[in-house]
Amino acid sequence: MMEKKIQWGVGIVGAGGWGGLAHVPALAALAAYEATAVTGTRPESAQEAADRHGIGRFYTDASEMAKQPDVDIVAVTVKVPEHDRLIRMALEAGKDVYSEWPLARTTAEAEALLALAQKRGVSHIVGLQARGNPTVRYIRDLIAEGAIGRILAVNVVTLLPAFPTSKGTVDLAHAYLLDESNGADQLTIGAAHVLDSIEYMVAPFIEVSASLATQYPEINVLETGKMVWANAPDHVLVAGKLAQGSLVSAQFVNAGASGFTLRIVGTEGELTATPRDGLMFQMDRLNLSLARPSGEVRTLEAPDGYASTITRDLLPGPMYNVAHLYALFAERLDGGEAEFPDFTQAVRMHRLMDAIRAASSTGVRQTVE
Repeated sequence: MMEKKIQWGVGIVGAGGWGGLAHVPALAALAAYEATAVTGTRPESAQEAADRHGIGRFYTDASEMAKQPDVDIVAVTVKVPEHDRLIRMALEAGKDVYSEWPLARTTAEAEALLALAQKRGVSHIVGLQARGNPTVRYIRDLIAEGAIGRILAVNVVTLLPAFPTSKGTVDLAHAYLLDESNGADQLTIGAAHVLDSIEYMVAPFIEVSASLATQYPEINVLETGKMVWANAPDHVLVAGKLAQGSLVSAQFVNAGASGFTLRIVGTEGELTATPRDGLMFQMDRLNLSLARPSGEVRTLEAPDGYASTITRDLLPGPMYNVAHLYALFAERLDGGEAEFPDFTQAVRMHRLMDAIRAASSTGVRQTVE
């Protein structure tokens, strides 16, 4: 861990896509950070991103950027296949790392990155950003306090008709999601963010059964009109048991009208979370209600103490939960005890994904370590 600072400098690898959409505005909303540099694949695109976001310097070499003295944290926000190489560069430079989720293409890569981060003695965080959501954190405390009694069941249905395909089409930017070997698909993104939140709010999975399907195997690329084949799952069905005994049913469908409903059922009531902003679960602020067996239903709001200190107006959107996650990271960097998902939790989630794949391919229920 570095010494306590007034402001932490962040070098962003890939500010043209998700980095620019979520990380740049999240950092701008927090006094603890400054985006000091950006790395892009080409000089023109790197400079364009720097100019557009008001970032002072740009690079085409992530290793060079990571070596700069005013870069304390390297944020890796590019596509998953590049994570291993780029995170290693940052770790070898001795810098703290914020990596977007998934951490890597495979569990073996993720385990190696965790081992290297531990060897280098740096701080690390992974973008399972729903854990920064004030409403998710509030739900966790409600459950821990026994607000709905003993948890019997968790049920979630998520409809994602544009991830990664919409009616059998995909744009070039997202075509890589169709190849399972790239480590980014409906299971590792659409499902994983929700399953991780269930673990955070309720308890870890100890058993899973699953069925994975590719229901859009032939996909038309919008820009080229060419047909490509998909082998990554676009429909995920998971049944599981959590450590304290509750049962989980979770379905992620690439069809229908976008949205989700998450129900946590206890002996003394039910908590239900639905979209507030019309976004994927990990980005949305969430509506929350509490229903009692008597029929009474109340709308709940996370108390002010659950929201991190944001120094600028932060609109709903991809940056919202990312900003809260960065705020938790800053607390830890400054010597606090804030809890956030790090590479250890990322490895845990990679292993859960492996268990789900094995359950689907074998038809045999899997134990989750």
